[in-house]
Amino acid sequence: MQPVRAEVKAAVAEIRADRDKGARQLALTALEALRGVAEGMPGEEFRDACRTLALARPMMAAIENAVAAAWSRYLETSDGPAAVSDTIELISTAPEGMALAARKVIPTGTVMSYSYSSTVIELLTRVKPRRVIISEARPTSEGIRVAKAMVRAGISMTMITEAQMALFVHEADAVMVGADSVLPNGDFINKIGTRLLALAARDAEVPFYTASETMKVTAPSEPMPFAPEEGQAKEICSENWLEVRNVYYELTPARLVTSYITEQGVFDPAEMVTFSAEAEKRWQLLMNSNEA
Repeated sequence: MQPVRAEVKAAVAEIRADRDKGARQLALTALEALRGVAEGMPGEEFRDACRTLALARPMMAAIENAVAAAWSRYLETSDGPAAVSDTIELISTAPEGMALAARKVIPTGTVMSYSYSSTVIELLTRVKPRRVIISEARPTSEGIRVAKAMVRAGISMTMITEAQMALFVHEADAVMVGADSVLPNGDFINKIGTRLLALAARDAEVPFYTASETMKVTAPSEPMPFAPEEGQAKEICSENWLEVRNVYYELTPARLVTSYITEQGVFDPAEMVTFSAEAEKRWQLLMNSNEA
C-alpha cells in the first residue's frame, strides 16, 4: 500500500468531523479531494486513496459508493481525473431526476420534514409546496438552516420542536426526509428522531417518503452498515455529574416507508435491493481488485 497523501488525510479528517453537511455533500467532498490529487497518480496509489476515503465515514454509504464508482470508472478509462469528474457529474445531476420523481408523489399542500438534507431542500424548492413544517432537530438545530432555505425559496414555514412532531404530522399531506444510508432490505439510516416521525406518520396515515440517491444504497459487504455515531455530551448538557448520551443516527425500518424517491424513479422499499447489487459490484472492484 502506498503512503496516503496529506490532501487525502485532510479530507478524511474533515469528513469525520463534519456535523453540518449531508451525505451527498460529503461524498462530493471526498471526490473533490480525490480529483485534486489524481493528476499523474499511479493506479495503485489512486486505488489506495479511494480505499482510504471510502472508509472515512461508514455510516454514510454515499461516500463509499462514490469513490468506488470513481475507481470502477478508472478501470475503464485509466484516467484518474476524468474518472472522478464523471462521478461528480453523475452525483451532481441526480437531483434533476429526483425532482421529476418527487413531483409524482409529493403534494403541493403541506409537507413535513426533519433534519438537514441538501437533497430534500433541493427537491422542496423545486416542488414548491405551499407550506413546510420542520422541527429544530436538536442538539445542533439544523432545522433552522432548512427553514431559511425554504423562506428564501418563497415557501411558508412552520417551526416546531421534536416533541410536537406527532401533533403536527396530522397537518401534513406527506412527510419527506433524507437518508444517510439505505440498507439492502429497504431500512434506512438517518438522524435520530426520524423513526419517531415515521411512526407518527404511520399512526396518522400520512405517507412517509425517503428521498435518496441510489448511490446511498449500501453493498452487503460494506463495513458497519449501522454503527451509531455519538456526539459530545456538552451539545446537550454541560453538567458533568450527569450521564448524557448524544447518539446521532438511528435505523428506520422499511415497513414505515411508503416509497423511496430516487433519480431513477419512485420505488417500494423492497425494490432498493436492486441498487444494492450494483453497489456490491463496485465495492468488490475497489476492495478486492488488484488491477491498477
